[in-house]
Amino acid sequence: MLHEILLSLSGHPSALFDAQPGHSHVTSTPIALLSPPEAELLSSLGHLSRLHRRTRDHVTRIAASHPSTVCRAVAAAITSYHLDKFQRQILDVESRILKQDASTVGAYNIVPLAGIVGEFSEWVRLMEWLWDISSFIMSPEVPKKAEQTDQRASSGAGLIDKLRTESQTGYPDLEEAALHLGTVAETSWLRQLSTWLLYGRLPSFGATDFFIGDDHDEDLSFAVNHKLLPKYVTRQTAASILFIGKSLNQIRSLPSSSSTLSGSSSTVSELELLPVHVRHLSEVTAPISSAKLSEAVANIRLSLSRNLLQHLLPRDKIVEILTVLHQFFLLGRGEFPMALIAEADERIHSRHRNPLQTKSSQGIQGILLKEAEINHTLARSFSVLSTLSGEDDHTDDILDVAMDILHLSVQDRASHRPGTPGRARDSAAILPQIAIVAFDDLLLAVPTSLTMDIRSPLDLFMTKADLDVYSAINAYLLALRRAHLHIVQLWRQSSIRRVHPGPPDYRYSNSPHGMAVLGRRRERNNTRTRYLRPVWATCAAAIFFLSESEAYFQGEVVQESFRHFLHWVEHPERDSSTTSTSTSTNLEPQPSSGSTRSQQSTITPEAQHHDPEALSLAHRHFLTSVTYSLLLTDPSFPRTLRTLFTHVDELVAYITRLQTIHQNLDLEEDEGFEDFSHNYKQEEKDVSLELDRARRRLDSDLKALMERLREIDSERVGTGGWEAIREYGSVEGRYEPLRVGGVDRLLMKLDWGGEDEEEENEDLI
Repeated sequence: MLHEILLSLSGHPSALFDAQPGHSHVTSTPIALLSPPEAELLSSLGHLSRLHRRTRDHVTRIAASHPSTVCRAVAAAITSYHLDKFQRQILDVESRILKQDASTVGAYNIVPLAGIVGEFSEWVRLMEWLWDISSFIMSPEVPKKAEQTDQRASSGAGLIDKLRTESQTGYPDLEEAALHLGTVAETSWLRQLSTWLLYGRLPSFGATDFFIGDDHDEDLSFAVNHKLLPKYVTRQTAASILFIGKSLNQIRSLPSSSSTLSGSSSTVSELELLPVHVRHLSEVTAPISSAKLSEAVANIRLSLSRNLLQHLLPRDKIVEILTVLHQFFLLGRGEFPMALIAEADERIHSRHRNPLQTKSSQGIQGILLKEAEINHTLARSFSVLSTLSGEDDHTDDILDVAMDILHLSVQDRASHRPGTPGRARDSAAILPQIAIVAFDDLLLAVPTSLTMDIRSPLDLFMTKADLDVYSAINAYLLALRRAHLHIVQLWRQSSIRRVHPGPPDYRYSNSPHGMAVLGRRRERNNTRTRYLRPVWATCAAAIFFLSESEAYFQGEVVQESFRHFLHWVEHPERDSSTTSTSTSTNLEPQPSSGSTRSQQSTITPEAQHHDPEALSLAHRHFLTSVTYSLLLTDPSFPRTLRTLFTHVDELVAYITRLQTIHQNLDLEEDEGFEDFSHNYKQEEKDVSLELDRARRRLDSDLKALMERLREIDSERVGTGGWEAIREYGSVEGRYEPLRVGGVDRLLMKLDWGGEDEEEENEDLI
């Protein structure tokens, strides 16, 4: 029976422990000859035997089919180390029995059954734990055909975190096993990481389990999946790892980059930097320390940035792109929104003036602009800008760059959620969460946004998520400027505000008939003037609100914040720690005669440059602060402002329509030209009623915006709302956005009336 016990413990099926189907207890002939105490002792060995077989078969299945290399490595370690150690224990017990060792064999060559059970009692708890770990990696219930795609299979990061948690136990054997398997798992994860950090390539096997994967929305783009990220990797470290791999992939994939780098005598290739990066990465050993990993990644990033990326993406190029973003996306060049709005209005008006050119079956789709016409609108705007500069002026390089990379794109409402760039995968902790309000359908009556081609190597500095934030800000500021221009345009039309045409001369007015005509016209004009007086008062209040808001947003927020950020980019401060780090991470060639002075001179200016990743993170933080100051992160203010823009368009349309009706009525009354196809008297009543309703709606919007501004001011008293913005600056210690004047500065200009005046003039703010 001893031989049967040892064979069963080794993993072979045995009738000694395996019950027959349909029976609840052991019914084999050998067991029937045992006493109940002996059968009870053998039950623990039977449980251990079954655990051994199940664990061995399951980990073998995991090692052969699991999609994660980390999980496969742990499964192989369970087989090759722990189960092999259990097998050696069986062989040791068998050897002592055959040698009749006194520690195992008693008098008369009797082997006590309790002694055999005691030899393996400590293995029951460990074998149960190994079975739990293998079941956590992949459920035993998963069918073999679905092993690669089953959602219940654990990821490598989940297994690493599980093993780190399991190591915090009071059982020394379980702690030792958890630490050993954790070391195996983290070492396997480090091998995956080294492929990305050293060569910029995704792992050839198990790439679906790696926390960096291909971004299918763009070519040569990658994204971080934080669900596959072990807990010892911080988000900042993950962003640096993503940046390093993208940079290496960029250098290797683009021939232009290679030729640029090879043509520069002061740069080295990525292969020459490889030994330095390997040395930094070799300092990270399992169990992985979060601080050690962050330090190694930071050293590799600085070495790569200071030796390669500053030549691939120089600071002058970054400043040029920032200037384009400021002048055109943030409307820093005032002529651009004026020209674009004028061209867009002309394009829409031409469509409405010629509706017969479209097929009647198309309906409103025949009036909406096509994408080619929208791009032509932007091209016409650039043409207007190019003609504004004189012949003696220098060539506008920024305008040339903008004409090459900027374009208007039509957004699909089915797949586009406006104002949600903060849902970006790799920068969700930095980029802002913009309110879901659409401003991009006001310019051309279709969802249109200003976008830019992010060409390589510019994608090392900017991402599509950053560009989405810029597009949302551009649509917001452009809608504000458009509403202001449209309502101001009413004051430029003299026929609306004044008597047009003027009264006849004194010879006509001296006659009784002429005096009667003049009296009738004067009474008619006075009646219209009294009726339109509340409309003009509301329009004046709207102009005041829009002009002061635009001055605050454009002047104090955008202009000052961008000037502060650009100064930080162009004039980095010297930092002793940065200088020492860069000196240690730079790859220095072998010194030769007279080369020490030249090497020292090349290191000094490099220490004064910001590396591209630090610039990218600071740029995102700049976007966050600007969006916060523009009140785009507020849930209510943008929505109410969007309603205001709609009501401004309605009011302008009704005033323009009423002017046309008045002109036709004057022709009927004064000149006798009567149009029998229109009832202008009834149209005047209808339009006047709708105009009064539009005026009241606009007045209500202005009051709601003022109330919300007061609420925002009270909510942002002190440092409220700025903790998230300051968090990044305190971590990096390099760039902190400019904290511009609060909403109280805007309220000081807008809140000119008191409560008594509001009661007397209910139609005004």
